Amino acid sequence: MKRRLLTVLFALLLLLLCGCAALVPSEYTLVTPHNPGTKTEQQSDVLTVSNYKTLKNALRSLVQNGVEHGVLHASQYDGDIETDLPQAAYEIARVDPIGAYAIDYITHDCTLIVTYYEICVDITFRDMLTPLDEIEYVGGETEANRLICSALENYDDHLTLYATYPGKPDYEQLVETYCTEHLKDHAAQPALTVTSYPADARNRIVELVFDYPAGKAELQEMQQDVAESLRAAEIYVRYCANETEKASLLFTYLAERFPYEQGQTRTPVYSALCQGIADSESMAQSWQLLCDEAGLTCRTVSGMRGSESYWWNIMELDGVSCHVDILRDLLNHGTLRLRYDEDMVGEYYWDAAQLPVCPSPVIEEEPAQPTEEQPEEPTDPAQDPDSQPEQPTPEPDPDPEA
Repeated sequence: MKRRLLTVLFALLLLLLCGCAALVPSEYTLVTPHNPGTKTEQQSDVLTVSNYKTLKNALRSLVQNGVEHGVLHASQYDGDIETDLPQAAYEIARVDPIGAYAIDYITHDCTLIVTYYEICVDITFRDMLTPLDEIEYVGGETEANRLICSALENYDDHLTLYATYPGKPDYEQLVETYCTEHLKDHAAQPALTVTSYPADARNRIVELVFDYPAGKAELQEMQQDVAESLRAAEIYVRYCANETEKASLLFTYLAERFPYEQGQTRTPVYSALCQGIADSESMAQSWQLLCDEAGLTCRTVSGMRGSESYWWNIMELDGVSCHVDILRDLLNHGTLRLRYDEDMVGEYYWDAAQLPVCPSPVIEEEPAQPTEEQPEEPTDPAQDPDSQPEQPTPEPDPDPEA
């Protein structure tokens, strides 16, 4: 009887336990991986700063890595973080070359959290032509000039340098000199814009923007057209007997290509040789290239004609120096005129001390041929009315006293 009673009580106990499990929900913990949002994805690893120097370095690191939203922790900071933070942000954004080049504006917020400060930094970057990791570092002007010339040769539209040397080079003059020295293989001189970040600092990022009148492919095609025109001119005059004849025929080559008009373009040599548009400078430069190709001695002269700047050439033809004004002769639809110093005085002005003298050639007269003297023929006194017969000398009278 007792055994049955214990069995029933045990069964009731089990039933009660099952009923509690159904009525009381059990507790559990769900562990999921962290799913960061957009802003958190742009955050860098939290950097810890302890003084002003490490604070600036941390801000610079955010800029160099392109971090738009960053978090810093200032623990056991040596100084006044609330005073140092705006000063450090200003120096990075306006004084540091990397920050001055890259940052449009920067904001920050500093919050005390029990034992440390949490610093939230938001950076808005400007539209940079060159990514920070592609900027060329240069320690001297020679290296900078080499990179600029390489950019010009490739018709690049910009170049960004991190300069760490003193002085402010004349970039405009460098570009002009390069283009003048490479007229044959550089179709156009670009308009140049130079910006330094920060301005007038020894260490600075220099951004050079080259504004060309056409795209790279079109400029290279113009360059090829100029080369072909020069080759055709050389073939045209190749078999001339002397230099004067060669120069005259070279002028004919130009005159027969176009009815020339005076004008200024941003592709000077191409326009002069391939379009028939030129001013005195581009025509003088083009004539120089033609003469170089044809093997004629020629130089370009910069001076004045009347009251205006003007360009022409001085040539040496068959040992004689002379001036030639190709543009003037083309516009007058004439032939090549060789001018000498006396022809130029009063209208053209140039630095005579730096240039060859061009006197008019002296035309030597042929010496008169000596005539042979004819021997005098004896004259017949009878046929010469002017001749007088020789009178005999009278003998003296004999002395009467003898």
